[in-house]
Amino acid sequence: MNKLDTIARIAGQVLKYFFLILLSLMILLPFAYVISSSFKNAQEINLKDFFPTHWTFENYKAVFEETVMLRSFLNTFMFIIPPVLVGVFMSALAAYGFARMKFPGSRILFALMMSTMVIPNIIIMIPSYVMFANFYKWVGTPLPVMIPAMCGSTVMMFFFLNFLKTLPADYEEAAILDGMSRGGIFITIIFPLMKPAIITQILLNFITHYNDYLTPLLYLGNNEKLFTVQLAINQMNSAYAVETQKLLAACVVAMIPTCVLFLLCQKYLLEGISMSGLK
Repeated sequence: MNKLDTIARIAGQVLKYFFLILLSLMILLPFAYVISSSFKNAQEINLKDFFPTHWTFENYKAVFEETVMLRSFLNTFMFIIPPVLVGVFMSALAAYGFARMKFPGSRILFALMMSTMVIPNIIIMIPSYVMFANFYKWVGTPLPVMIPAMCGSTVMMFFFLNFLKTLPADYEEAAILDGMSRGGIFITIIFPLMKPAIITQILLNFITHYNDYLTPLLYLGNNEKLFTVQLAINQMNSAYAVETQKLLAACVVAMIPTCVLFLLCQKYLLEGISMSGLK
């Protein structure tokens, strides 16, 4: 029985790793194909060979010389970095209020905010556009892309709320006895302790806003001076309908910021998710 149990356990481990490797290959192969094809020339792009025969960097050179890709990178960072930082801070502040401060109607307000998570974004898209176009007159500017995100989100607040439940209240009680205000407690004690969750949400929200295509398309229009990376790639999709290799090179360039950010913050991302109880 012991030998059979050992054989069964080994077989289970082999099958588990086999399926994990197979799944990893299914996910990674498309990325590998995009990267390898971005180095192909116009004659090789339609061939079935996975790797190019003659490696060339002309596609990447064309991306920066013939398109607005470089400007779109600057626009993207200017449009999303302030909203991400401010939005994460506001969400953390709201989560602290619901987690540590009890006030009349707090449960009702919290339930109402949680209920907004089940409303699809497509439902509020038209009312939002009408409001920004007719009332605020912001359409054609980056303000509709930036300002709403600065208010935070219910999803982030719920994430921070779960994280705050793992923190003991001893430090706060001692600070209250010393006469410190709630604002001072949040800034000097709670916010530093939330570092893993803060970095996790900054990373996730940066990726979300960086990959957002619909919102910039809706509010920025056809103004190339305001194009984000996603709009620039869409423009290349029309301009380089035949030159697929240049479009793939632009896709590879667009992936670099998020990949670098993930590699730098991977430790905090895993720590923040595990400590918040989200598996």
